[in-house]
Amino acid sequence: MNMPSDPIDRHLAMLPREISPPGSVWAGIAAAIRPPRPARWPLALAASLAVAEVAVTLMWTLTHPAGAPQVSMAPSSSQELTAVSFSTPDRGGYQRTRNDIEKLFQERLELLRPESRAKIEKNLQIIRDANEEIRRALEADPASPLLLEILQNTDQQEFDLYESVVRNTEPAMRST
Repeated sequence: MNMPSDPIDRHLAMLPREISPPGSVWAGIAAAIRPPRPARWPLALAASLAVAEVAVTLMWTLTHPAGAPQVSMAPSSSQELTAVSFSTPDRGGYQRTRNDIEKLFQERLELLRPESRAKIEKNLQIIRDANEEIRRALEADPASPLLLEILQNTDQQEFDLYESVVRNTEPAMRST
């Protein structure tokens, strides 16, 4: 090795090229450069909501026989979803009530910003597509209690979406 003539350069040339940090320091360095772990709480929350939904649905199914009236939301005279009425789908009132709710939902949906309206319409289409798939599956197995339960749940999700839009646009209706 060719030694430099300047004393400082000579001392620098004798220094080691790499120095490993002590073990106690290395643990902190490794932790600082390690990529962060993704949060697991959203998955845990979704799983707990799914379990709760299944439990509630199971309890509902066990406590309400198949021939019992179904709950549906009905608009009151002031065009608000405030009352719960009981009707069976085989009576003409069910479809009429459903049509009234959908009409009110569509009116209130127009009050929302375009990006909010697009998200709600996308979610509604997902619910309706799922509902249609379940109905097709029921054609092959009309007595399936699981399919009937899932169909009831998707119908309820659709009504919940309608109710949410109507309820959350109520302040806008009062201000006009």
